[in-house]
Amino acid sequence: MATLPEYFQQLHAQVEQHPDRVALKGAAGELSYGQMWQAAGELAQQLKDRGVRRVGLCGDNSVAWVLADLACLLADVVCVPVPVFFSRGQTNHLTQRAALDALLFSDALAPKAAQLLGYGVSLQSLPVFPAPARMPEQTVKITFTSGSTGTPKGVCLSAGQMTATTLALKERLKHVELERHLCILPLATLLENIAGVYLPLLMGATVTVAPLQSLGMNGSSGLSLEQLVAGIQQHQPHSMILVPELAMALVHAAEQGELKHHDFRFLAVGGGRVSPALLARAGAVELPLYEGYGLSECASVVALNVPGAARVGTVGRPLNHVEVRVDEDRRILVQGNTHLGYLGDEPVAEQDDCWLDTGDLGALDPDGFLSVNGRAKNLLITSFGRNISPEWLESELIQAVGARQAVVLGDGEVQPFALLVVGGGRSVEAVHNALVRLNERLPDYARLSSVYIRHQPLTAGQGYVTANGRPIRHRLQADLPVLMADALFLSLNASGAVPSSRAASSHTRNTHYQEY
Repeated sequence: MATLPEYFQQLHAQVEQHPDRVALKGAAGELSYGQMWQAAGELAQQLKDRGVRRVGLCGDNSVAWVLADLACLLADVVCVPVPVFFSRGQTNHLTQRAALDALLFSDALAPKAAQLLGYGVSLQSLPVFPAPARMPEQTVKITFTSGSTGTPKGVCLSAGQMTATTLALKERLKHVELERHLCILPLATLLENIAGVYLPLLMGATVTVAPLQSLGMNGSSGLSLEQLVAGIQQHQPHSMILVPELAMALVHAAEQGELKHHDFRFLAVGGGRVSPALLARAGAVELPLYEGYGLSECASVVALNVPGAARVGTVGRPLNHVEVRVDEDRRILVQGNTHLGYLGDEPVAEQDDCWLDTGDLGALDPDGFLSVNGRAKNLLITSFGRNISPEWLESELIQAVGARQAVVLGDGEVQPFALLVVGGGRSVEAVHNALVRLNERLPDYARLSSVYIRHQPLTAGQGYVTANGRPIRHRLQADLPVLMADALFLSLNASGAVPSSRAASSHTRNTHYQEY
């Protein structure tokens, strides 16, 4: 590896040009670009002096978390962000699988045994793990996701791969002036880590990292919209990164006049399919909402819509550091900036013509805009042989009903049905009427036969959704009888709504899923 990773060569140019500009702002204060550079360098030296090789980075969003992450990059230490919502079992698996020799903590939750390194960062040494899992050379970051099985899987990335994504994003956004970014996703999420920290810093912007709870976030799925709006009004960001549920919430807040006096210039949304109707609603209330697409195996971002180059119904054109094609089976393939491999996997011989199969279905239009239509393994096939992408119907349901979450099921059924999580304040009649209107505009084979309405969200802690909110379908299927029995049953047959607390047993008998 070079003396200084390419990312830091470019970051240092910002430091030299604007040493006194605020780089990081958090609950405990702020640091200028010059102060950030000095702090990260001092922490990096301490990691080197202690012989640290692999660390887990724990804690809430904070300036200290960012400093610890930058220090790991500077010190050539493998950094493994630990999501705050991981269960104890998932965290233990991550720690042992990656054979971590220390944990870094960025908040007051550091154990008593941890040693304070400075700048709010503490380090706790761990016992040596025998027979560590194989790790590809050049790995500097291992990003774990909860995945489809609930057992985290480590994606290994190099500094060059993360830098390539960051520079490609900078090029794509060169005509958008972003001076203030607010992190509202956990920093352990690769998308926020790269596009919400590395990118704004290379653009000379100020990155605000407030504790997630202060922004209304509770765990992986809880949300207080009032607190989120208040936090946004306080920090007045130019940019944020959203998942579809947060995008829906902010659009609703803007429509109700609750989100006022905002200075948004670019709001990116990804992690799940976004309904074109939601994007239209965002435009009507002057929210610059743009859909993108990516995956951890490609260092987070593959394609992105931006002002002046956007097309509703697509996730934008691929970034200039990757190539994308769609094969005859409609699978999206990516080449150019793909991961080093998975932690523990055997090495694979490199090939010049190696394309990563994303597992997603999509299309490229004549102008190069990519559309994503769902996961190949999640296709539902009705008893009449019609293929349905559940992600498509789920995005339409969230938009039509204002549901917080939606999961479409019905493989082998005549028609699909859905499990909805609806917040308080919506009457059964209002939900039913919205569903009827949705059915009227859907193709006949995709119309919902019924829905099961819950008020408690499906969480990552329960093992029902991934870190970014995608359904873990095999787990939902396994617990479907319990989830249905605890829900309000709403029939959508011709006779109208039939609310009931009794679930239809035929659905639990016929549906089946593969891993997501």
